[in-house]
Amino acid sequence: MEEQMAKIDLSNISHTYNPLDPKPTYALNPFSMTWENGKRYAILGPSGCGKTTMLNIVSGLVRPSKGEILFDETPVTDLKTEDRNIAQVFQFPVIYNTMTVYDNLAFPLRCREFTKEKIEERVKAVSDTLNLSSFLNSPARKLTADQKTTYLFR
Repeated sequence: MEEQMAKIDLSNISHTYNPLDPKPTYALNPFSMTWENGKRYAILGPSGCGKTTMLNIVSGLVRPSKGEILFDETPVTDLKTEDRNIAQVFQFPVIYNTMTVYDNLAFPLRCREFTKEKIEERVKAVSDTLNLSSFLNSPARKLTADQKTTYLFR
């Protein structure tokens, strides 16, 4: 079994969705924070204060405009989501557009360290049920809106 991550460092990270603006508005103002293994943390704040942006930065869905993310002192700021060995549980289901349909279905199973055989078995069963078998090697971003809806709300 793989060793568990012991620490996540956010080093002076910030993010703006309008980086070319000479005076950009920040969705996440610069800050630093460390999460240590075995401790509990709560992220609190009003709507629009940057909570989701910060979590999306940690998981790799968003690259910070500035700053660095480290997992156990290893820089991961430039790593893709699937290469970070971290999962995020969303309030609403999400499709990772940088992955194939197969990898979207397999991702949570890989995070839970299922065997390759078990992953293939489960992905086949789910894709058959959702009529997505012919799309498994396609980028998830190419699914139609109704295919995404079927996938997300099944």
